[in-house]
Amino acid sequence: MKTFLKKLQYGARTMLAQRGGEAEKIPLPGRDVIVRHGGDGPPFVYLHSSLGEGSMWLPFMQTWAKAHRVIVPLHPGFGASGGFDLIDTIDDVAFHYAELFDALGLDDFILGGHSLGGWIAAEFAVRWPERVRKLWISGAPGLWVNEQPLPDLFRVMQDRDKTRELLFFDPNGPMAQLVIQDNPDDEKLKFGFQAMTVLARLVWQRPYNPRLAARLHRIQCPTLLLWGDHDRLVPPAYGEAYRKGLPHAEMALLPNCGHLPMFELENEYVERVLRFALANS
Repeated sequence: MKTFLKKLQYGARTMLAQRGGEAEKIPLPGRDVIVRHGGDGPPFVYLHSSLGEGSMWLPFMQTWAKAHRVIVPLHPGFGASGGFDLIDTIDDVAFHYAELFDALGLDDFILGGHSLGGWIAAEFAVRWPERVRKLWISGAPGLWVNEQPLPDLFRVMQDRDKTRELLFFDPNGPMAQLVIQDNPDDEKLKFGFQAMTVLARLVWQRPYNPRLAARLHRIQCPTLLLWGDHDRLVPPAYGEAYRKGLPHAEMALLPNCGHLPMFELENEYVERVLRFALANS
């Protein structure tokens, strides 16, 4: 019953949030990109994880949009965003976003992302540091920590109970049951297949960029590294690895939280990012 009520409550909040976000198709050479945006203020780009949460305008995005112009693009291959055939490596994704941000007129903006999106944000920032006013990275791979190798997500995802255990501090909690459903509908199954196809192309053989660590020093802007303290998919040691290479980084841990803080610990996650984004602005 608790999970059912939580699902109803979150569904209602999501429906209300949809009033604040607008979807737009942005044409780029050889592909169209779906971008959701809402709010007014300094531009704030959120790059979604392989979960594909950018396919909807969700409550945590709407909260950020109270203080910023929030821009949430769908990565190539997710939903109706094209360009997957042009993507082979994480470098290709970084240049994809350079073209998209050019088209959107973004030259000075706050950039952040979660998991895959955080890795992409870091890859963009090391190449075009002058365009990023502030950077925040949450639960992101991209580096490699020998003492804590990343688990095999592709093996685990076949078992929904194990997937919830990997992604959530409380795998039996209502949000874990809501996000990783036992009986997803056809639309969710299709989107999940798209997501895993994109992820497989980018990380199947090597889930990190061996050149990224040596490039992090190029990022001179204030940086926030935000991790769930019980992230089992990308442990906090990866945040510490980023911190060692970033000149102006601070790291914060969210207590009793797994890999998806925007769902499991939404209020604390959103508030921490918002406080960082608004500081000295």
